[in-house]
Amino acid sequence: MEELFAGLETAYTDYAKELEAGEKKQRVTDGLFGFGHSLKDDACHDRLDERLERIVKEIRDAGPSPKEAERAVRMLLKPREKDFPQQSAGWMLRAAERHALELIPFLDASAAEAILEEYSAWYRPWDRLPAQKRVISMLKQVSRE
Repeated sequence: MEELFAGLETAYTDYAKELEAGEKKQRVTDGLFGFGHSLKDDACHDRLDERLERIVKEIRDAGPSPKEAERAVRMLLKPREKDFPQQSAGWMLRAAERHALELIPFLDASAAEAILEEYSAWYRPWDRLPAQKRVISMLKQVSRE
């Protein structure tokens, strides 16, 4: 299981490196009026999403313990936007949080409640995307069980 947790961290680290490399290559006018290559359309976003999906499925299929599930969920929901100064990363990092939905059912009620409290504080209700709303809903459900 440790290799899967390391894989999650590596996916985010590689994503940051790809964004940084893309930003260095980018010209000031790229993406302006739909011309050139915009970093927000780079394939690195899809690669991150695919890697997270694969790793989360492996964790889910291994039948994680509640503690292992908590660790993985916290890694997936960790606010990382400050670690990624690129504006193009923000929406992807928030969308990728939906992968935690696969592991939330493995949490025990007290862990779900603690994560819910922290996670709800990170996003104001009017600033939540569908991914955040679904995560909050599932955390509430598990915390009541």
